[in-house]
Amino acid sequence: MTRQTEVILASALAVTLAAPALAADEMSVGDVSLPYVSAGEGTPVVFVHGAISDMRVWEPYQPMISDDRRFVAYTQRYFGTGEWPEDRSDFQVATHVADLIAVVEGLDAGPVDLVTWSYSGEVGVRAMLARPELFRSAVHFEPTLYWLAAGTPGWDNATRTMFAGFGPAMQAVDEDRGEDAALRFIEVVFNLEEGAAVGEAAEEIWRQNGHTVAPYLAMDPGDLFDCATLSAVTAPTLVVQGEQSHTRFSMMAERTASCLPNALIVTQPGVNHDGPYRQPEVFGGMIEDFLSLVD
Repeated sequence: MTRQTEVILASALAVTLAAPALAADEMSVGDVSLPYVSAGEGTPVVFVHGAISDMRVWEPYQPMISDDRRFVAYTQRYFGTGEWPEDRSDFQVATHVADLIAVVEGLDAGPVDLVTWSYSGEVGVRAMLARPELFRSAVHFEPTLYWLAAGTPGWDNATRTMFAGFGPAMQAVDEDRGEDAALRFIEVVFNLEEGAAVGEAAEEIWRQNGHTVAPYLAMDPGDLFDCATLSAVTAPTLVVQGEQSHTRFSMMAERTASCLPNALIVTQPGVNHDGPYRQPEVFGGMIEDFLSLVD
């Protein structure tokens, strides 16, 4: 299955921006500088955003986490509002994995606890496979490791059902309307009516990351590892799924958790793939409770 058909599985998107924005610093990662924010002291909890998004989505989590731990969030390469090279041939999952590893090394305070959402779940899992010593634990909200669930009973029907709504989004991509494509994808994965009001700040993030849709679609899927390979990740892991999510998201979450030898899976009630956006206080509480168990 191509990366183009999987773009909608990577929409780990925006949260309600209720907390005041932290002043961003920059961290040198290879030949680029990535914006990041940090607050608090102790073991770093590194938050990684998903597709069509950037570090601003995690702002509501800063006051919750930084009371007892060090909150860290960064914007992945080519996302956000910064100036990036026009040549984006290395807009690849491998690039984002290498950047995450470099960010954790740059903190010089590992091993860290990791929090991901959707596409960044793939980035995080691959980083943990490559450098397990850098990660103490992980919390993944509906990681989109689609190849692990492919072929399981009901998968094909779940895929057809979910993909049926992506016509307007793909048309916008074909017509080079990045902002519209971003909004149309979000409406499907978040079960929203077209044009539904979701909050000005959240919509601004989505629009401002519309430029990432086309290069994301062109990404090489990389090595699609199997369940046996994933079982090498032994760090304590919490996988969270939304009660009202598309079946396809739930199947991926459940399959990921079943392949990890030291994982729990829980359901966040009353939400779909928008869980961290819709209920930051609930998802944040899950993170805090799990990290207390890890401690």
